[in-house]
Amino acid sequence: MKTDKQFYDDRLRLFATEGWLDLKEELQNIEDRVKDISTIEDEKALWHAKGQLHILGLLLSLEDAAKLAMEQLETAPS
Repeated sequence: MKTDKQFYDDRLRLFATEGWLDLKEELQNIEDRVKDISTIEDEKALWHAKGQLHILGLLLSLEDAAKLAMEQLETAPS
């Protein structure tokens, strides 16, 4: 079983790859398109867009969350 440090080390290595950077850019582009409320036709589409934005936000915040968790692990008293 992985330790927390191993888990976050793996995450941080993932975030340093070109593949992650490409995916992150694409997710940000999708987020920008979904945020355009002028394309929302009805209440159902609004709720759908809200769900999409929630998931996109979670994915786009993974890197910052992993960095913060790693900082906390490294500064925590042993």
